[in-house]
Amino acid sequence: MPAPLTDVDRVLTAAAGVLMADGYDAVTISAIAAHAGLPEPEVAELFATPGDALVAMLNREFSAMYAGIVDHIERDPRGGLLSRIYLYILAGIYERPLAKTLFVIDRDALNRIMRHSHSFRYVPQVGIRGEMIERLQEAGMVRRDIDATMVSSVLSVCSAGLALTAPHDDLDLVIRGISDLLSRSVDAEVDDTEAGKRVFYDWATSLTTPSASGPDD
Repeated sequence: MPAPLTDVDRVLTAAAGVLMADGYDAVTISAIAAHAGLPEPEVAELFATPGDALVAMLNREFSAMYAGIVDHIERDPRGGLLSRIYLYILAGIYERPLAKTLFVIDRDALNRIMRHSHSFRYVPQVGIRGEMIERLQEAGMVRRDIDATMVSSVLSVCSAGLALTAPHDDLDLVIRGISDLLSRSVDAEVDDTEAGKRVFYDWATSLTTPSASGPDD
């Protein structure tokens, strides 16, 4: 039996509901309170401004999304390969309604929330950065003759294309097709992918490391 929702959980879930239904500007303390079924003063006591509630909402969503991705990667014997990591990142974003809204449908809302927050050093993209591919290369998960920057650029185009052409009736087929292409052309031939899993875990953990300079570094 799932644990009962706390008032904070109710407020963050309500903020997400208002954002997804009506957009960033519709998220007010009164709208959150009405959606959560809580008195407005109680919501205001928990979060002084709608922006504060949205930052907490983003932290919760971001943590849950990456926890799910890490869980899938850890369970998969081939999870440390680039093809599998990319598969789980895309699935993790597209299968979560709030994550899909923020990372695909309404990037402006994500950027506005980030400007209100100094809790993230890096705004995650729908894709994989060249630096991570290089780390996977060093770990033996990506072929040595592959140009990491080129692969990252190609994956960015694929991710942008998916976002621009959403929704997809055959999204699972598309994502798995891209993963299969990576498997055939980029993944190294290895039996043990634990080193790649550690690379991803370190990278995902670093995304939530606080930075004194804020999210625009």
